[in-house]
Amino acid sequence: MKTLHKLKQKALLLLLLMAAGAVKAQSHEFAPVGAEWYYTRFYRIGQAPHGIANDRFRSLRTVEINGWECKEIELYQHLDCHGVINPYTEIRYITQEGDQVYEVEEGQRYILYDFSKEVGESWYAPKYDDTITVLNVSYITLNDGSVRKVLETQPSNGDWYFYNIIEGVGMDYSLFPFDRTMVGTPCVEGPLRCYSEAGVPLITWSETECDYEVVAIDEYGEEAFVNMNTLVDNMLQIEFSEDFHGLKLVIIVDVMGKIVSTHKTIENTLDISFADNPKGLYLVQVTMNSQLINRKIVKK
Repeated sequence: MKTLHKLKQKALLLLLLMAAGAVKAQSHEFAPVGAEWYYTRFYRIGQAPHGIANDRFRSLRTVEINGWECKEIELYQHLDCHGVINPYTEIRYITQEGDQVYEVEEGQRYILYDFSKEVGESWYAPKYDDTITVLNVSYITLNDGSVRKVLETQPSNGDWYFYNIIEGVGMDYSLFPFDRTMVGTPCVEGPLRCYSEAGVPLITWSETECDYEVVAIDEYGEEAFVNMNTLVDNMLQIEFSEDFHGLKLVIIVDVMGKIVSTHKTIENTLDISFADNPKGLYLVQVTMNSQLINRKIVKK
């Protein structure tokens, strides 16, 4: 009887271990159809950030390429790198095998992310000729309560941006790696503002909605709609045109792309304290009546 009891215990332990292994082996679907990513993108005039644009990625459908089940990913940009309205669309393909995510290009498959890796482990990304090493592993809880693994990584040569990669979501800056060596280019990639699946926001920054389409407007020539002091000591004072009624959304962004604060008002004036903000250049993004206006300000 004791032997039978021990065998039952061992069998139960084995089942528990197998179950634990099965849970660990589960991976989140990458880019399910209907998923959307919204990334901030700064455009420049000269060397100075001039305004905020938007990169929107969408998973459109599932297609088969060389026997691989691939997700068709659409990149849409409303503004070009000079802030000019010039709609641009690009299609890319992604496939997944377990914890590995691949790009598919011209019938070839190239590994992009590997969420099976732990601290100290690495993978080689052949398309970018770079080895990506995991420095740290952490976990975040999305808005739906699901827990996702986050890889803090370091590329071997640093030419391409990888760094923080969220399981089933992608990078914190752009969905695909971008060339960091192109100094002085008019476009600067910004952070992930929003990620949604089936219309449900799973990651949001400062209450920015996933269906909020950024259509930036040059900061000059809009004084009739919004006035503010461009040199700020302790207080940013904003006056809105009386022609605009209803809710106004104001987002303060630093030059590194980080959202510093957000503010909402239905009044025609808004005072924002800058007493604790470091000196430097900031971008002020004002949205009202579905219109977006950008301003540069300097904290003295």
